[in-house]
Amino acid sequence: MELSCPISAERVNESVVRIVAFMVAMIAICCIAFSNYWAISLLAVDFAARAFGNGKFSLLKLIAVNISKALHLKPTMTDLAPKKFAATMGFAFCLLITATFLFSFSTATLILISIMVMFALLESLFGVCVGCYVYTFLQVFKRKKA
Repeated sequence: MELSCPISAERVNESVVRIVAFMVAMIAICCIAFSNYWAISLLAVDFAARAFGNGKFSLLKLIAVNISKALHLKPTMTDLAPKKFAATMGFAFCLLITATFLFSFSTATLILISIMVMFALLESLFGVCVGCYVYTFLQVFKRKKA
């Protein structure tokens, strides 16, 4: 099975994406460490800004752009579509985490946050976009269903 990702003509700075992913992981780890999950709702809003808009209202993206500039990181452009798909997945995860937290399913909440941390760290540290793997699986599943 060959890996496929959604494609678009729009490009985004990979360094900024990886910094955002690192911040997502750190916020989620803090939620686990302090057993305080209110920040997940803030992550949901930020994911929504990146998934359903152009990201100009994303606080994490704004911070990441400034960090990238301060560190003089060379911009490496990559396709935006897989990153939007991953942000959509992040938004869905945040909604699931919030629901499990509100209904006191603490084990499910912890598992979902841990998965989100793992995905964000894979993107941040190794440049592995789990969204591309999920997208590929969904396309294969859709073809087999049809």
